[in-house]
Parts: sequence; C-alpha cells; structure tokens
Amino acid sequence: MALRSAMNPSGISWMMSFDTTNTNNILDTAKTITKLDSVGTAYKNLYQNNLLDDLQSELSTSDYQKFLTIISGNQNKDVSNGGTAAVQYAKANQLVVTKKDVYLRTSPDATNHGRIYEMFSNKNIIRLAKPGEFLGYATGRQAFDEVNNVKFIEVAYVINGAKAPASLKPKNKQRVSYWVSSSINYVDIFPYYKNMFDAYPATMSLVGWMKPTDYFTLKGLPMPRLLTKVLTPVLNDRMVTINYAQPNMVLGQLIMSMDTGENQFMQFKTVDNTLRWVDGRYIILQQ
Repeated sequence: MALRSAMNPSGISWMMSFDTTNTNNILDTAKTITKLDSVGTAYKNLYQNNLLDDLQSELSTSDYQKFLTIISGNQNKDVSNGGTAAVQYAKANQLVVTKKDVYLRTSPDATNHGRIYEMFSNKNIIRLAKPGEFLGYATGRQAFDEVNNVKFIEVAYVINGAKAPASLKPKNKQRVSYWVSSSINYVDIFPYYKNMFDAYPATMSLVGWMKPTDYFTLKGLPMPRLLTKVLTPVLNDRMVTINYAQPNMVLGQLIMSMDTGENQFMQFKTVDNTLRWVDGRYIILQQ
C-alpha cells in the first residue's frame, strides 16, 4: 500500500500515470522489504497490477535499479522457501585493498567529494587512500547510498602494537574502521592472504600489525596463526582432504587442537570464517 500510495497519491487508479511519483518514499519503503515476492503477490491482490511493471513505468531506470539493489542488500532478507540470500558486497574478514584513489569515510554517504566549496558542509571524509593500500578486513556490514548510487562496505582492523610502527605502538588493541566504496573500480577483495600478496606484494609488511578485529582473545592475548612448513593437506570437518596449501602459507587462526593418540590435528579459521583442519606435523604456530 505504501508503494502504491507513492506512485498513485490521488488514489484514483486511472490517474496513476498523471500523478507525481514520490521516489524517495518508494526507496524508503524498499528498505523495509524482506521478501519481494510476497509484496508483489499482495500488490497484485489489492490492485490487480504487476508491482514490478508499475515500478518500472513510474521510476527512471536508475531509480528502479536502486530499488532492487536496496532489497537485494537487506541483511534481514527472508531466504525461506528457496529465496536467495542477501547480496554480500564483501564477506566478513575478507581482505580489502585499494585499486585507485578512494575516500575512506565515517559513514556510508558519498555526498561530499572533498571539494573546497564543501569545506563547511557535513564532511564525513577521513582521508584519501592511495592505490595499493591494504585497508583491513571487511566486517560484513554493508550499505547502499541510494542518493549517490554507491555501494559501501565497512572495513576494520585492530592494531597489534608489538609489530606496529613506533608511532602506533601506544595504540595497541585499538580498533580502526571506515566505510569505502565496494565498486570493483576502486577496491580488490581477497579471500586469502596469498592471493593478496601475489597481487599486491607490498601488503605483506602491513598484515603483521593490521589484524582482524577478533585477533585478540578476551584475555588480551593474540590467537596463534598457522603457517605451513611444507605442502600441506587441508581437511574439511569430515577430515577429508579438499585442497593443498603451499609451503610458508598462513592458513588462519588456531581454534582448537585434537590429539588422536597418533597425530595432533589443528582446527583453524580462515580469513573468510571457514573452519578447516590440518595435521599439526606440517604446521608452525606464530603469535
């Protein structure tokens, strides 16, 4: 009913093509939709029209795409009965690197562009990141700025003071976070360190002190990382080999160990939050 009212404020059905459509109300309503199919069915029952057809005729192509993007990115999206999951701009703990100059922001709003004439406006720009910068780890939070048609992801890390530059050592365990455009024109997103190191070798010097936000335990101690000594079989939860890791590769963070009497197996969490097992004989633990 809210969508229909925004398209047909007069309430007279034959006047809909003459009424002024309230695009802002339509996009605001989109944020509350968790199951578009159900809304479409209810709309059909009430007005005997196809919802998407009406929206396409009343909205510009750009605004119609914004409507669909807002719904597809809703983290509360109903995925029961075979529905597709919400669109993920970046999974939690994936690695984010800049491809070109891009602003890091305190909020997912691209309105301000850092111009001189905007100096007195509501500025949310933290700084301009340069190409090839390792920004940190995606938190899994995402947002769509429908006004400027920009998809944002939140990126964060905690400072490991033991390996940080001298100026940052006093900020040990401090969390740093910001919002950045998720466009493939501006950032590269990697599931594993090795992929990132191959593409951006300079990032290797940063991951020692820029750590995932769950790096420190509740006791304040860093969780050990698993480093392979040789070509190492990676096992799933059924202890079946599913892949092989190259020597000197960081697999992830240690979760637990299991001693079978013959071998000691280690469960670890990868950077994309997947749990895997590995034979401890092939592993070096790093703090």
